Parts: sequence; C-alpha cells; structure tokens
Amino acid sequence: MAERTQHILVVDDEPDIRNILQDILQDEGYEVSLAENADKARSTFKEKQPDLVLLDIWMPNEDGISVLKSWVEKDQLGTTPVIMISGHGTVENAVEAVKLGAYDFLEKPLSTGKLLLGIERGLENALLRQENQQLRSKLQHNSPLVSQSDSSRELLRHIKLLGPTDSWVFITGEPGTGKRLVAQKVHENSPRADSAFVELNLAAMPSENVAQALFGSEVDGKLVMGRFEQAKGGTVFINEVLGLNLDIQNMLHSALQDQQFLRIGGSNYVELDVRVIVSTSGNPQQSVNDGTFLEDLYYRLNVIPIQVPALRERRQDLPELVDLFIRDVADKNQLDIPDVDEQARKALGNYAWPGNARQLQNVIQRLLILNIGRKISRAEVDAALSSDLDVQQKRNSVPDYYYGDMRTAKEAFEREYLSHHLAAVNGNVSKLADAVGLERTHLYRKLKSLNISARDAKQSV
Repeated sequence: MAERTQHILVVDDEPDIRNILQDILQDEGYEVSLAENADKARSTFKEKQPDLVLLDIWMPNEDGISVLKSWVEKDQLGTTPVIMISGHGTVENAVEAVKLGAYDFLEKPLSTGKLLLGIERGLENALLRQENQQLRSKLQHNSPLVSQSDSSRELLRHIKLLGPTDSWVFITGEPGTGKRLVAQKVHENSPRADSAFVELNLAAMPSENVAQALFGSEVDGKLVMGRFEQAKGGTVFINEVLGLNLDIQNMLHSALQDQQFLRIGGSNYVELDVRVIVSTSGNPQQSVNDGTFLEDLYYRLNVIPIQVPALRERRQDLPELVDLFIRDVADKNQLDIPDVDEQARKALGNYAWPGNARQLQNVIQRLLILNIGRKISRAEVDAALSSDLDVQQKRNSVPDYYYGDMRTAKEAFEREYLSHHLAAVNGNVSKLADAVGLERTHLYRKLKSLNISARDAKQSV
C-alpha cells in the first residue's frame, strides 16, 4: 500500500509568504492547502483535516491566537500539531500559544531548515500521540490491575493518588511483577494521559545507543528525535534504569535539574516537558552505595517510590489472574476458552511463581496452545510447571548477573574475575597485571572503579 502524502495547512495573510511556503513544502513532498484569514482557516481545516497547521499570529480582523483557541475549545485539533509563526514574535506570544496547545513557535523571517525540522518533529510527535491513544485504549481494555489482595489494593491506591500529580516515580520489584503495567497506569491516571507514553528499555539496548535514544541527535544536518522529544507533554518510562552508565546518568541528572537538554551533537537547548517514571528489578540503594548509580540522580528520581509486590505475596489475586490470562491468550490466538478442573486450579494457586505474573502468563499460554479443545487437568499443569522448574534449576546453576542488563553483568564479572586473580597473587598488583594482561595504570583505575582493595586481598590470605 502506498504511503499517504501528509497534508499541511498554511494560514497567513501575506500572499507572497503563502506562495513561498507552498513551493517549499510541495518540493518536500507535502500536500499543501492555503488560507488567508481566520474564516478560511476554519473552513479549510474542517474540510481537509490536515496533518499539521502553520498558523500566522498577526492577521487582520482575527488573529491566529484566537483561531487556535477556538479549535482547542471545540476539541477539534485532536493530535494535529499547530506551529505558530509571526514576524512580531514576543515571549508573551510564544508562552500564550504553547499554553493553548501549540506545538511550536517560529519567528519570521523563517529559516527553511528550522521550518522543515519543526514540521518533521511535529508530524513525528503527532504519529506517536496517535499510536499512544490506540495503545492506551487497548491497555485499558485488556490490562486491568487485579486487586483482590491487600498488597494489590494498596498498589492501586498509590497509583490513583500519585497519577494526577506530575511527580517523578521510581518503581521497584522483581522481574515479571508488572512494573511496566504500573507505569502505564500511572500515566493513564495523569493529566498527561492524552500525550505519548514512550519507553526506553535499557535491558534490550546496547549501551552505546542509549544517549541518542534518550536525548536524540543532530549529525550532518540530520535530526533524530530521542525519547524526551517523542514524549513531549507525556511520559518517558526508563526500564531497568540502573543500567545507565555514569556519563549518561550525569546527562540525565542535568536535564532533570535544568528542565532542558542538548541533543547529541546539537548546540541549542530543548525544553524538557515530560513526566519521568523509572523502574528496576535491582537494588537502587545498593547501586548508590557501590558507586555505580549517582546519589543525586537517585534522590531526584525517587520522589515517589512504588514497590510492586511479588506474585507469592498476593496469592488472593491468582484466581482472577488465571482467568484474565486465559481470556487474553484465547482472544489473541482465536481459541475457545477451555475448562480448568479444580485440581488444576489448586496446583496453579499453590505454586511459588518465582517468575511472577510473567511466568504465570507464559504457563497459561503453553497450557492453552498445547491442549486445544481439551479440559486442562492437574497432570497438564504439573507437566507445564515441571518444565519451568527445569529452566529455573538451570538458571540457578549460573550467576544471578546473567539475568540483568549487560553493563551490570560486565561489572559483576570483572569484579569477580579480578578478585579471584588478586587473591591468587596475594594482592600483588604487578603480578595481577601480568596474569590478566592489563597495563598497570589501567588496572589500578579498574580496581578503584570496582571498589576492589589489594590490601584486603593480602589480609584475607
């Protein structure tokens, strides 16, 4: 299917400017409509439903601010971004326009480069907002927070209390407990719910890509929007935040403190207009103590902490969760909802679920797909749990850091590796350098960064 041509409405009372903008935008592949006054702008907007509007502030009879205000009051804009343009721009005009809902503000004479970048960013933001609305609608329908247990009801209470605020949130909990779902529910209950919910999952991203993914970049004239710009007006969720290296932690702390940031390679500051929610399955306080996570950043992010309880701590939720996941799996795979006998339900309810809700969901999916059209029995549940137990036993045979992010695993391995060899050479750093093949100055820096003491190694022998 051919990609739809994006449509831009240009509203300006000066014919020369309208025509110049039309030529520029058509050369860039956009479809363009023109309006010379407020009445024409309203009628063309209603007829064409453009993807973006360039709206002049100063026009005879009725100005652009008034037009923008009428669109907002009648809830006609939806996700359509409006970029205000003016030859007499003032800070007051810009502030008023943004407060009303304008996406950006540009001053005449217009720079073609800034104009096209602003349009590109506005259209990308609109697309993200559309996708977010669709996702939010789906999540609100399919992903309720089960709250039969006391701990789950307390979690839901916290979400309802802090959702309407704009405070930053730090979510902790074991892997598989549903930290991402909690973050989404906080967003859905917030004043930012109509804007984007954008995720940065550090557990699934190479460390060298994180800075650009978060802050965006400007390289060789090409602008790449990062998560902070993609989520403008909405929420950025940073999953497994302890995986940030110290350089990016410093950049993030500066951005949060100053409410602005620079794209990688950029020279102009970008306003930070997002709510930040972070999560980890690790121990943030321990990371602060170890020096791998900045104390100032931790306390800045940890305005409102939320601990998501493990599934074993909310067993009263299990019956409802089982039925929820059965309906969800059956719906997604177009399967009939099977009967589950009482003993099978009892087995599911008595299991410890070390992998939490994610493990339960996976087991339910396995049971439904492998037993299509059959009643699910205790034997089938036992078989499914037995295969999970084998995986868990294999998991327990390797270090815990195998299941964290790459940076944490690398540091844990280096600490273990160097400590082992340092003990073998009785704390002699020169011998250690020879043994591990590192230059001595570099080795000293590495030992210091990992908080390994050669003196302690000598004393322990």
